[in-house]
Amino acid sequence: MNITREALLERPLSFSSIKQFIRSPQHYVQYLTQERKQTDAMLLGSVVHNLILQPEQFNDKFAVEPEFNKRTNQGKEDYQKFVDSLTDKGIQSIPPSVFIKAKEMVTQLMSTPIYRYIAETDIREQRFDKNYESLPVCGYIDAMNDEYNIELKTVSSAEYSDIQRDFYNLKYHLQAAIYNWVNDKKVMYVVIETSFPYLSRVLIPSDTYIDEGRKLFQKAMTDFSYCLDMGLFDSGYEFYGGSDPMTLDLPGWAKKGASDDE
Repeated sequence: MNITREALLERPLSFSSIKQFIRSPQHYVQYLTQERKQTDAMLLGSVVHNLILQPEQFNDKFAVEPEFNKRTNQGKEDYQKFVDSLTDKGIQSIPPSVFIKAKEMVTQLMSTPIYRYIAETDIREQRFDKNYESLPVCGYIDAMNDEYNIELKTVSSAEYSDIQRDFYNLKYHLQAAIYNWVNDKKVMYVVIETSFPYLSRVLIPSDTYIDEGRKLFQKAMTDFSYCLDMGLFDSGYEFYGGSDPMTLDLPGWAKKGASDDE
C-alpha cells in the first residue's frame, strides 16, 4: 500500500487504530483510509453517551427524525430533504426509536446509585495528546475525577462472565492501560445493557488486567516504530509470522469437552 511516513505520522495513534495495527499493518492502513459506516449499535451508543455526558450539546449534534412514510416516494423525498438540511450543520439525524430507547436507558441509569460516579464528575469527554517516545497518541476519556478515568460502555449483556469475555476480545485491557498511562489514574467502567430492563454495573480493572494491557501497548508501539522505520505497512499477517503453517486445534473449551467424554 502506497502511504508515506509523513502521512502515517500525520494522524496520532489511538486505541482504535492501535487495535487494528495489532491485527496487521495492512489493517491499520485500511483503518486510516476506509470510509467507516456507523452501525445501529454505534449510533445508539453515541446517543446514550451524549445524553449522559453532554446533554446540553444534544441539539448541536443530533436531530430526531419526524415520522416519515418511507414506503412512499413522497415520504422518501421528505426524509432526504430533512437529512440534507442537517448536513451542513454537522448534525446527525436519528430515528425516533433510537432516541426513545436511549432515553429509557439513560433514565434507568440515572435512577441507580451507579449514576453518581458520573454525576459527580465535572470533566467530560476529555481529549488527551501525549507522545510515547516519538509516537503521538491521542484519545478521549469519557469522564474523570481525582481518582478515576471513567469509561461509559453500552453492552448487550452486563453478566460478569459476558463482560469478562467481550471486554477481553475487544481488547479493553489495552484501552485501560493507555488511559492509565496518560495520567496514572485508575480506570472505571460503567456499563449499561442495551436491552430492557437496561441494568448497569461498575467494574474496576485489576492490576493484572492493566499489566496485561500495558504489555500489549508497549509491544504494539515497539512494533509500530519498527514497521515505520522499515516501511513495512504493506505487510499482512506475515508481519507477525503469519506466513508460517499453523496447527489448527480445537479451542480450549472444546478440548475440555472432548477430554470429559473420554
